[in-house]
Amino acid sequence: MAKPLVPGVYEHPVTKALAPLLDHADRAVVEAIPPGQLSAVVSRQLDGAIRQLFAASASRDHVDLSLALSSRLSAAIAEVAADATSDLDLAPPPRRLMSIGEPMGGRPTTSLTRSTLFTRSHREPRLAAELIAEIDCADRVDLLVAFITVGGVRALRDALERLALRSTPSPRLRVLTTAFTGTTEMAALDLLARLPGAEVRISLDTRRTRLHAKAYLFHRARELSTAYVGSANLTATALGAGHEWMLKVSATDLAHVVEHFEGTFETLWQDAEFERYDPDDELQRARVTAALRAERASAVDDALTLVALRPYPFQEAILERLAAERQAGHRRNLVVAATGTGKTVVAAFDYARLAAAAGVLPRLLFLAHRQELLAQARDTFRHVVGDAAFGELVHGGAEATRADHVFATIQSSAGLLARFPADHWGHVIIDECHHIPATSYQDVLRRLRPHTLVGLTATPERTDGRSLLPDFDDRVAAELRLWHALEQQLLVPFDYYGISDGTDLRHVRWSRTGYDLGGLAELYTGDHARADLVLRQLARRVADVRQLRGLGFCVSVEHAEFMAAHATARGIPSIAVHGGTAASIRESAPRRLREREVNLVFTCDLYNEGVDLPFVDTLLLLRPTASATLFLQQLGRGLRLHEDKTACLVLDFIGQHREEFRFEAMLGALTGLPRAKLRPSVERGFPLLPSGCAVSLDAVARAQILDALRRTLGGGLRRLGGELRELSASGASLSLGEFLRETGRDASEVYTDDFGWRAVQREAGVPCDDAEAETSRCLGRLVHADDPGHLAALRYIAAGNAPTDDLGRRRALMYDAQVRARGVLRAAEATAVDLAARPRLAAELVELTEHLASAATPRPDVWPEPDWPLALHRCYQRREIVTAVGERRAGDKISVPQGGILKLDDSRRELLFVTLDKSGGEFTATTRYRDYAISRDLFHWETQGVASVDSAAGRRYLDSPANGWRFFLFVRFDRDAPYTFLGPATYLQHAGDRPIGITWRLTHPIAPDLLERFLVLGQS
Repeated sequence: MAKPLVPGVYEHPVTKALAPLLDHADRAVVEAIPPGQLSAVVSRQLDGAIRQLFAASASRDHVDLSLALSSRLSAAIAEVAADATSDLDLAPPPRRLMSIGEPMGGRPTTSLTRSTLFTRSHREPRLAAELIAEIDCADRVDLLVAFITVGGVRALRDALERLALRSTPSPRLRVLTTAFTGTTEMAALDLLARLPGAEVRISLDTRRTRLHAKAYLFHRARELSTAYVGSANLTATALGAGHEWMLKVSATDLAHVVEHFEGTFETLWQDAEFERYDPDDELQRARVTAALRAERASAVDDALTLVALRPYPFQEAILERLAAERQAGHRRNLVVAATGTGKTVVAAFDYARLAAAAGVLPRLLFLAHRQELLAQARDTFRHVVGDAAFGELVHGGAEATRADHVFATIQSSAGLLARFPADHWGHVIIDECHHIPATSYQDVLRRLRPHTLVGLTATPERTDGRSLLPDFDDRVAAELRLWHALEQQLLVPFDYYGISDGTDLRHVRWSRTGYDLGGLAELYTGDHARADLVLRQLARRVADVRQLRGLGFCVSVEHAEFMAAHATARGIPSIAVHGGTAASIRESAPRRLREREVNLVFTCDLYNEGVDLPFVDTLLLLRPTASATLFLQQLGRGLRLHEDKTACLVLDFIGQHREEFRFEAMLGALTGLPRAKLRPSVERGFPLLPSGCAVSLDAVARAQILDALRRTLGGGLRRLGGELRELSASGASLSLGEFLRETGRDASEVYTDDFGWRAVQREAGVPCDDAEAETSRCLGRLVHADDPGHLAALRYIAAGNAPTDDLGRRRALMYDAQVRARGVLRAAEATAVDLAARPRLAAELVELTEHLASAATPRPDVWPEPDWPLALHRCYQRREIVTAVGERRAGDKISVPQGGILKLDDSRRELLFVTLDKSGGEFTATTRYRDYAISRDLFHWETQGVASVDSAAGRRYLDSPANGWRFFLFVRFDRDAPYTFLGPATYLQHAGDRPIGITWRLTHPIAPDLLERFLVLGQS
């Protein structure tokens, strides 16, 4: 690359030839090449056999080896071919050029120089997000898609508009489409064709062509063009929730495929069958309209309604959680799951499994507050238990005849309870149990003594603040969060736009519960400029505002009335509905909205819960809320499945907030991301969200949110100490668990590499010396622990007790190895004496382990190896594992053997340490798929690159178990995670050589919630 570097995006390794040019380049951006990607980067430079050689040589991530190998190979090529111009010699340290000058826009999460496959895995970037980023760094774009809808165009519109405004020659956007099946929408064609520099051509000859291709080509210089080919049309469903597969092809490694694409597209573009679409040509519009109408009229709906005969994987996970809770002694279980996720189906399978275990159908009482729910529930139970005569309905004046299996309304239950003893029904289910704090429900509960109680609800948080948990052992037994429901396509996805409205909220009075509602109402009500902004933003993202069905959530009655009047005056029929609205208007509002007599209903604290409006397709969030509960309640109003919508549009108007306002609760609820990942996700444009969902922030809102997250997330020692001072005058009376519950923080935020709980207390004013603070920090090495047996053993030792049994002694060694960084392992007696001499440390250890035990996922207690204190499907660090299996003993130096395997020759057992994502990043296509779960019972694992089928190591695996060797899997997702013990694995089959790909059969099936993390593909 001797020529001067021109501005644009790059993804080139910085070789010794390239490095000097960077000194003369304007604003060159370079980044370190992660060691895990070096083999892929260098092998792409060398190709073919040299690629395979380099991958094997650099598999240990040795940077020095990579540099030396690239230099020697470069010299070797030059030596063999004297006239070769080889630029392969990497300049240390390993880097690659990413851009020159001001980049045009964002860049994809996936590589521009490496092909990959999108399969709608829950760990892959969203397809729509990737396409937006591809457009933002492309010179030109060609689309070949059979169907185009407004929703699909809306998903990419902002990026396409940015493309249209570039100075590159026209046409910058070329689109080929068809009238096939009548799916394409005229409004979508209009939106595309009216973009500057865009041209749309359409085939109306559906009888002959039936073109069904879905392909996208992004033209770039420097061999960085990329193409997407697969099953995704330009529709909201395809780019979002659809089960679409798309192959991303890079010109860097598959140039011939991209060239074929270009040639074929050009041929079709010139074909007379595809006529240029002119949105102002009324004659052509009439022909296109007629063709689309004819196709729709001939379409046949072949959809069948099928009843599931077995639970879905996500339901299976809930069932296993219920079983584990009961094994732990919890017989009163609350199940929280989003509406539409089949809570009744779960309850029916749970009952059937209890019946199977007991050998008889227990007496059942199913209670609901609405009559129409009972027949549906009874039919579900009949199907699951396989008895068409199962159950009887009791409502109104009806009475039970046999009263063995009763489905009754809460109102009708009084008569039943008067006739039968309190323990008559062994299994009681309460549907929609968020009503349970009400007096009518409490009266019923007091008169029942079931062996097992199950509560079902989608909204456990009540607006009146009364908790459901006291009736369910103060815990949620199983929960299906919003994001899992979205992944399963049980709810419609959403398009969320965070829009800055410029409103200055910094002077509105603030209390611990948030903004003063009166002050907000005074600020918002009568603000015509803000109201106009709301309607402009709505019109920008909706093809026809007279077709939408929307809810606007306001801060007060006056605000709702003002917005309804303002929208109506601007041509969008709207009404306000609130507690003071006349009953006739409140009752007719849902029908009027459904039939589009009105397009917007503005409300205040009325439609947050308790109303079923599945047709709502648009939400306007017109008041700030830092409450995740309230936010999710409002969001949930638009996520119900409905035949007339494929997604819900959410517009959230964001003002200039006070420093006290915290975005993390709302963003966490919106994205489902842990707190630690919120800030980088905002910075990168939320690339990793459930399929179909999109989050977009305008520049001002993004900057404000990032600034707030920098102040609040993590926050450092000073902020944590300040929070503790606010919650407790002295900080001494608040326990660690109480602090975490009050602040919503995770233990990993209190225990970091720099400080621990005692340092936080010291910051809040509690005396603490440096030595004590340092020891407290070291306890943070336990925050991953989720094994209740191990945590209980640590509390026993913290009380000054020295275990005398072998497993207890090993647990003491596990603690010592994990918490202390150096020295030799102490005997259990020495550890107990040390803790007894430091009561504050012992007390903190008790508090921490109690908190970790309460947060641990309930699981059956299984110890696959009796002499190892390692529980199935629990998490451990490597230090703990090697000590637990006897590889380190008292008196041994504290050290951790590295490598992917640990052989225990004396017992002929081998531990396999598996890291699924070896890249060190969130997504890297080149390093993810070597090790992965295939199913609950099967796991694919790849040996080291040097292992062959004829080597001693290879034969050890392939000849097992006949040779006496046994193997145990410890799996983690990435290098920052602890290992999960999956138990023993038996050789099933293998493929390949150097390395060998082995399929193991697991003795114990992987728990459903773990399987979701360890699969290559997400479950559906």
